[in-house]
Amino acid sequence: MFAKTLDSQGLRPALVYLRGLTDYRFVGIFRFENGHTVSVAHVDRDDPTAAWTDDEPTDSTYCCYVRDTNGAFVTADAMLDPRTEGHAKRDVVSAYCGIPIMDSEGVLFGTLCHYDTVPRDPEELDLSLLLRAASRLAQSGLIGLPAAPG
Repeated sequence: MFAKTLDSQGLRPALVYLRGLTDYRFVGIFRFENGHTVSVAHVDRDDPTAAWTDDEPTDSTYCCYVRDTNGAFVTADAMLDPRTEGHAKRDVVSAYCGIPIMDSEGVLFGTLCHYDTVPRDPEELDLSLLLRAASRLAQSGLIGLPAAPG
């Protein structure tokens, strides 16, 4: 359904669809660009008019964990997760699930992620769906591939 929505209605409706599958407040696509995480598209359950977020240094976002491992990063409650100890967003973003978006050469473009300001159960997320969605996003050309330097 994600791919069908992406093809027929575009990027934002496809993200609205993904966001609707969870109780997470946010879903977004972020690209890595010159040490920053840049919002490509963003959906906020509580503010449907919000279409993106401010750019931030990548190391001050949980996307840095995806960048550093080229793999998924999931935390249900950052305050209880020793991996996030000392992270700039630990007191702000409690739950995060980020999936890498790679270009056709396997170069990391950015992330597709769900996140929230309160703890969430990552078990409700379908990680295989998110991986397929990230792959489809990379193939779509709608997010401005190729990747920029991280």
